[in-house]
Amino acid sequence: MPNASALIGFDDIMATYKVSPERLRQVMANHAVTGFPVLVQDGSGGGLWDREAVEVWMGELVQAPQVAGLLDLKRAITVHTYAKKPGYFIDPDQVELTPGGLERKRWRRDRVLAWDAARTGRGNPVPIGPRPLPPEPEAEAGVDTSQETVTTAEAALLLGYANVSSFTSAYSQGLVRGLGEPTGPEAQSGRGGRSRRWDTQLVLQEAERRRGDVAGRRARVETCLAALRTADGSPVSAVALQQSDTAGGTLDEWKNALTQARRQFKTG
Repeated sequence: MPNASALIGFDDIMATYKVSPERLRQVMANHAVTGFPVLVQDGSGGGLWDREAVEVWMGELVQAPQVAGLLDLKRAITVHTYAKKPGYFIDPDQVELTPGGLERKRWRRDRVLAWDAARTGRGNPVPIGPRPLPPEPEAEAGVDTSQETVTTAEAALLLGYANVSSFTSAYSQGLVRGLGEPTGPEAQSGRGGRSRRWDTQLVLQEAERRRGDVAGRRARVETCLAALRTADGSPVSAVALQQSDTAGGTLDEWKNALTQARRQFKTG
C-alpha cells in the first residue's frame, strides 16, 4: 500500500488546484479522454490518487483539443474562440510557430481548470456572491397573491429571479421544482402577447422552499469559512463538515459550499 503522504484525496485536489467539484468529478469520470490518473485506493472515506501523478498531470501543457476535453466542449474551435476574446480566457503558457507559420498554443491543465472554476458567466471573471433570497410574497408590491393564478413575470418576481428569462431558463432545466405545468396563455401582456399563468399557491410554496434552500446554502458557506479560518492553512474536509451537519445537507452541497468559501477566503 502506498505511503499516505504519497496519496491525495478529492477535497485536497480541489483545494490545491482550485478546481470546482463538478468539473473534477467530470474529469475523473472521463479519464479515458482527459487522461486523469486512475484511482489507486478506494475506501469508505473516499478515493485516493497518487499525489505525484496528479501533480504531473495538472502541470502538463495541452493543446486546444485536450482543453476542450477538460471543459467538456464538443469542438476544439470553441477554445480558440475563447482565446480570441480579450480578457476572457487565460493566456497560453506556450506559443510555437509551425513550419507553415501558424501559432500552436498550449495551456497548463491546472490553469485551465482554475479558470473554469472561477468563471461565473460569459466574460465575467468575478466570483459570484451568494444568491439573493426570494422575497417574502406578502411584501411584494404589484403582485396580487389572492388570485388563483399569476403571470410568468409575477411568478419570476415572487421566486426571486432577476427577470422572466432567468426564471423560464431555470424551469426548462428542471431547477424549479413543484410548480407543475403552466396553464395555457390566457392573459394579455403589456406588449400585446399572451402569457402563461401559474398556480399561485404552488408558486408561493416554491418561493418558501427556495428561501429555505438559499438560507441553508448561506449557512453552509459561513460554516466552511469559519472552518477555514480555524484551520489556518490545514486541510478542511467537506466529508467531515457533512458528517457533523444536523440539518441533513448532502455531501455535494457541502463540497459546493466549501469551494465557494475557499474562493471568498482567498479573496479576503
